[in-house]
Amino acid sequence: MNVIEIIEFLKDSGLTQVEEIEYKDDILVLRCYYDFDKDEIIAAKSFATEESDYELESEEWYSEYLIPYLNDIAVDNLSDIVEETMDEFEVEGQFSSYDIDRNNFQYSEFILAFSDSEEEIDIDNILDDIDL
Repeated sequence: MNVIEIIEFLKDSGLTQVEEIEYKDDILVLRCYYDFDKDEIIAAKSFATEESDYELESEEWYSEYLIPYLNDIAVDNLSDIVEETMDEFEVEGQFSSYDIDRNNFQYSEFILAFSDSEEEIDIDNILDDIDL
């Protein structure tokens, strides 16, 4: 598995701060960020404002509308990127996302795992093993 090429591919696909986390030799584990662009933030705010009956920028406005909308965008886009990576490099891949912070919702953080072996990846076990 060509780690450098995979990392470059992920960066070229729009992910930022892609860094390797030491793990087993046959599994590549990475931390990365999906940064929301201005249009995605505007769309999320518009959605939250139009769909919610809550006061603008209240706790509920964030937690029930804005953050879930942004989370869906990030997960959908990362899912596509992981699929493309799997196809391009003939690897298996999984990812896990962290909760988006309401005080800093400009990005979403992910842990990705890739393996070129036939063994199935279990991202939950990996997260437990690396204590995240």
